[in-house]
Amino acid sequence: MAPAAQQHWPCGALAPTASRRYSCQRMDTGTDVPIYRTAVSGLLAMFLGIGIARFGYSPLVPALVAAHWYSASAAFWLGAVNLLGYFVGAALMRMFRGNLAAKPAILLLMAITALALFASAVQAGPLWFGLWRLVSGVTGGVLMVLMAAAVVGRAPAAQKGRVGGITFAGMGSGITASALLIPPLLAHGLVFTWMALGAVGVAATIIVALLMPPATITAAPPSTGADRMSPPVRRLVIAYALAALGFVPHMLFWASFVAIGLHRGVAAGAAVSAWLGIAAALGPVILGRVADRFGFLATLAAGYLVMAVAAALPLFTDATPALDLSAFGVGAVGLGSVMLAAGAIAGLVPAHRLAATWGAATMAYAVTQALTAAGFSSLFHATGSFLVLFAIASGALLICAGLVLSAERHAAHQAVTP
Repeated sequence: MAPAAQQHWPCGALAPTASRRYSCQRMDTGTDVPIYRTAVSGLLAMFLGIGIARFGYSPLVPALVAAHWYSASAAFWLGAVNLLGYFVGAALMRMFRGNLAAKPAILLLMAITALALFASAVQAGPLWFGLWRLVSGVTGGVLMVLMAAAVVGRAPAAQKGRVGGITFAGMGSGITASALLIPPLLAHGLVFTWMALGAVGVAATIIVALLMPPATITAAPPSTGADRMSPPVRRLVIAYALAALGFVPHMLFWASFVAIGLHRGVAAGAAVSAWLGIAAALGPVILGRVADRFGFLATLAAGYLVMAVAAALPLFTDATPALDLSAFGVGAVGLGSVMLAAGAIAGLVPAHRLAATWGAATMAYAVTQALTAAGFSSLFHATGSFLVLFAIASGALLICAGLVLSAERHAAHQAVTP
């Protein structure tokens, strides 16, 4: 991200679920801020709360189905429950008012996430399993908001990009670790796998307890007035929310498509998921550099076009290199577009309206993502086809690219009104 853009962003504006109600207490000079301790703490929180607890579920779906724990349609619905929990967690943070000691809260949330992983090892029916998938979604949503303020928001302005990159690389690192660890763990059974993931969660929590310095989250003053979005911003928000349709098939169904739909087994499904994770870790860094040169709106539009092509690749070929490329393209843009959309909004609205506008965009994305996951699960149950999901995803992303290009053209002729 460009340094100028970073300097005007409020605490947590880099995060996918940043709340407009929260700011952070910063140190004055930044010279005594333990940057790498806080950044690694953020990485581990995202690694557990998002990378393992949410994205780690996808490569487990084929094994859950093969072991007859749940049917394919039920397993996908249980994945959608986690996304609902994520939205609930983000919404709770938007409603919460008051000061909060961030470190104890984050440690508690990470511990609950680890408990949810342990509880998933108990085969007590879909209601039990769904409850803990919901819980891990809620903790993931709250963690995203808290880590944005307590880690990214705490960093000096000149180092926000570096700290943000390390922190949110935790999501992609968690996806990659899940894809690489789960196949050998599954050789010992599903119960052992869930217990091992819970142990990873405990280890991450202990490390954060040792590394993370104290931080206090303070409630920001309530917004006064209801400024309406300009047409370019409105189109950008719609495009950002609609992009959830393009990401959900790879996020929730990708490993199962390869393992079950193409009959290649759990290991093959996990392998293509690893490409998704690697791309998710690299995407924000690469796309941020591109945006510094060509602009956020132009880069975002191009990114959605690339993602549309990547999502459509399975419609034309099931060759392994094409599937790996599809996973890489969707993973890189799917998570990299978070930073691009935030940067684009930062360039279209005045500083005092940025947090509220970004909050609206991210909540819209969370709602669309949860509804899409539920809708696609029902559609798969009705059709039994993975390819129809990828076709819808590609079409939605083409619309997103068009909306962003339209916003760019409109913004070129419209000055931002303070």
